[in-house]
Amino acid sequence: MSDDCRENHSYRKIKRARDSTNGVDSISSLPDVILQHIFSLIPTKYAIRTSVLSKRWKHVWSETPSLDIDCYRYKPDSVYETIARRYSSPKITTFRLSISTTEAKPKQIDSLIEFAVSHSTEKLSLELRHAYAVAYRFPEVFFTSCSLKQLFACAKILSGSPLLECLTLFCDKLERLDLSECLMLKRLDVQCWEQELQIVAPRISFLSLTHSDESKCELADVSSLTEANVNIYCSRRLGFLYDDFGDPETGLADSLQVLILQTLEKLQSVEKLTLCGAFCLQILSLAVVCGVPFPMFKKMEALTLEMAIYPSIVPGVAKLLQNSPRLKTIKFETVDCKMLEETRLTNYLYWKGLETRQCWKPKDLDGSEPELMSSVMKFLLKKSGDDWYKVGSYTFSLNKNSELSFVTDLTQDWFFR
Repeated sequence: MSDDCRENHSYRKIKRARDSTNGVDSISSLPDVILQHIFSLIPTKYAIRTSVLSKRWKHVWSETPSLDIDCYRYKPDSVYETIARRYSSPKITTFRLSISTTEAKPKQIDSLIEFAVSHSTEKLSLELRHAYAVAYRFPEVFFTSCSLKQLFACAKILSGSPLLECLTLFCDKLERLDLSECLMLKRLDVQCWEQELQIVAPRISFLSLTHSDESKCELADVSSLTEANVNIYCSRRLGFLYDDFGDPETGLADSLQVLILQTLEKLQSVEKLTLCGAFCLQILSLAVVCGVPFPMFKKMEALTLEMAIYPSIVPGVAKLLQNSPRLKTIKFETVDCKMLEETRLTNYLYWKGLETRQCWKPKDLDGSEPELMSSVMKFLLKKSGDDWYKVGSYTFSLNKNSELSFVTDLTQDWFFR
């Protein structure tokens, strides 16, 4: 192709990209709102560079609702001066900041976070690289923000909390919680939803853990635990999403057994354990009926179960009692709670080729059990066959002389099946 042909070809391409009436390229003719939306999808440094293209582009980026700032190759002071001087929008929807705590001074990081807070940021994403080397403490203005709704932090954000004793977290995005450097932390309360979370908390003595059947929480290190409160609840609509519960192709029932048993395995050293919800006990009963290995609780002395009393919880409770040789007190808090229809459980056992008529009757009891266990099992077997019982608490306990007592604290409400 000759030089003239190449020039003509290039000219035609340029001409097609321009408006035929005023000579403005088609992108520049777009409304600012659309251009700013495009800029919000790319790093801010590239959006700023567009200001040299023409006068039309000079100030477009300065009202972009989302800023994505990467300070790895730029001095934080220079970045701050640029956005503070040229950014003109009063509100930032999303502010993403990636910065190194070994290269940037805390005041430099503070200034960028304060800038975000002062512009009513709703979503703040903070990635602190090399945070293992230098701890960073958020500025006070961060904690007084009235606009911040979502925080994503990738770093050891609790490294600087040596005196922290109690921590409560409600989270649906946290992936790893490492509290190994919180030397005084004794109590941890965590509620998480539809995600995988790993917890490293070797010094806590009390754990309250609430998560759904659609999330996975790995207790990587909770070696100092003496007391735990666990609530693994059913978040699915029982009538629809559990239609395939017993289908071996989905593996749903099997995965739930693994999920709950793995959690209990990490709690074998506790002295006090509370399990909330009949759903959790139903899944444990399935594991027992199917012969899945069950953890031992050699130190546990007190067990509290918050549940509705149904036949399908009996094998799970029986196994908990059998595997807790030091148990002295067991308390039933009868509540109305979400649980699986027993037909779905028996369908699963049918797929497994197991006898469904006798499946909820404990098979390992031979009459030689300790008095505490035998009394509890008689109570459970009776109540699970009743059509109604009073809501309240039922406590079985052994005193210092190994004498059994039974105490009830009932309301005026009745629970009907």
